[in-house]
Formats: sequence, structure tokens, C-alpha cells
Amino acid sequence: MHKLAIEALKHKYTAEMADAEFVLSIYLKRAVGVGEHPGLLEEMDVSLEKWVNANDKMGALAALTMEMADAEEEEPTLFDSLD
Repeated sequence: MHKLAIEALKHKYTAEMADAEFVLSIYLKRAVGVGEHPGLLEEMDVSLEKWVNANDKMGALAALTMEMADAEEEEPTLFDSLD
């Protein structure tokens, strides 16, 4: 169950990053479509903040899941060496 939740979070953060990248690319590459947008820099900043936030969450999730995986590994016992 927790693997499914972790995968769902990864997909969520990946989608948020892709959305922010798309918005930024529109503002940077298709300036004609944007027109005279008085809040352009603020909108770009918001998109960049969304990307950074999702990227940070992705990194934190990776770090936490590595810690969980390390904690779940069983320590070998004396009896394991007898096999």
C-alpha cells in the first residue's frame, strides 16, 4: 500500500513540475501570445516557485524512502550463516 502512495506522490510532483515548465516555456518562447501582461514577472516567479517546491518534495520523498528501505532491511543473524 505504501509503495502505491509513494508512486502517486512521485507522479503528482512530476506533473506539477511539468505544468510549471510548460507555463514558463510559454512565457519565454511565445511572448507574442502573452501580450501586454502587467504581472508577467510575478506569474513567472509563481511558476518557478511551483517547480522548485515540487522538485524539493521529490528529493525529500526520495531521501525518506531510502531511509525507510534501509530501516526495513533485516540484520543477518548467526543462524543465517549456517545455511
